[in-house]
Amino acid sequence: MLIAAALALGSETWPQEAPSAPLAGFSFSPLISEYAERDPARDLKVLLDSTNPDLVRLPIYWESVAPEPDRLDFTSVDTLLAVVAAHNAVSRFTTRVVLTVGARNFLYPELHEPLWAGLRQQPDLGLAQAGPAYRAYFDTSITRYRGSPLLYAWQVENEPLDYVGNALTGADQITTSQLAWEIDEVHRLDRGHEAMITTYDGVNVPIDMLQLWAPQVLAPFGPDGHPSAALQAGDALGLDLYVDGPNIALRKLTSIDLREQWKQQAIAFWADRARSQGKDLWLAEMQAQPWGDSSTFSPTDLIESAVDYRQEPLQVVLMWGVDTWLDSPEWLAAGTQAMDILRAGP
Repeated sequence: MLIAAALALGSETWPQEAPSAPLAGFSFSPLISEYAERDPARDLKVLLDSTNPDLVRLPIYWESVAPEPDRLDFTSVDTLLAVVAAHNAVSRFTTRVVLTVGARNFLYPELHEPLWAGLRQQPDLGLAQAGPAYRAYFDTSITRYRGSPLLYAWQVENEPLDYVGNALTGADQITTSQLAWEIDEVHRLDRGHEAMITTYDGVNVPIDMLQLWAPQVLAPFGPDGHPSAALQAGDALGLDLYVDGPNIALRKLTSIDLREQWKQQAIAFWADRARSQGKDLWLAEMQAQPWGDSSTFSPTDLIESAVDYRQEPLQVVLMWGVDTWLDSPEWLAAGTQAMDILRAGP
């Protein structure tokens, strides 16, 4: 009964005047280009030249940077940073970067652990992260890029507190003690940049409220992300919000438009909690492509999402799925329009 009431309440709207515009951009993984047998540097250049984003989120994959326990190679990161720098040299707009560091990093299979590090699950993962090779990768990443004029902020791990099951890893949540060490290490080595933590929220705000204040009600249904814990852990909370796809709750019972309204309300709710703690709220992953084989999320839905989310107090919005735009003029145009909407003045 409580959950039914929560779902009903979640359909309400909370109108308000648009706040200041967030910084807007997208996430880019070189692995997607490599899987498609394309040049990551060229793909990134096309996206930068087409959209002129404020920010690009780039990964520092542990498996790419540390091919061996005693050797570090940052070529995969430096190549992409050079593309951003070259873009800035000729563009009227300046693009900066968010660098994601940690064993958990964005893009399937979530855990980007080198083969030499051992089993891809806890407690083996925790033991590997406590070892000198991982800590050399982590600390060197921070010290290497902390002075870059391109750097805007750090993301520490990706959805570190959440369980993301797949065929390639076991339970690979980052332990709270390890995550605390990593946040402290970023603060110790780089006092000039924030450390952001990502997660996802429940189906709507009433479910988030139940998880905060009556978690026993939701216990039989499993967790819905860890936004409160992620907010406590980092300098900024990054929400990963998706409104369509095979794993989206109540997808067959609700419209994309309604689910966008729910996520808009979630942004308002968590922005208020972040502000009360003197922290920022990011939309770390805004759905900007269909999920897998699903074709129900359209370019129009992307634009409408931007209209909805622009009304809420966000500091950063990063779109997810821009690789789709490379093969589709329609998606590229919609993505560019969505970014313009997000950055428009109130």
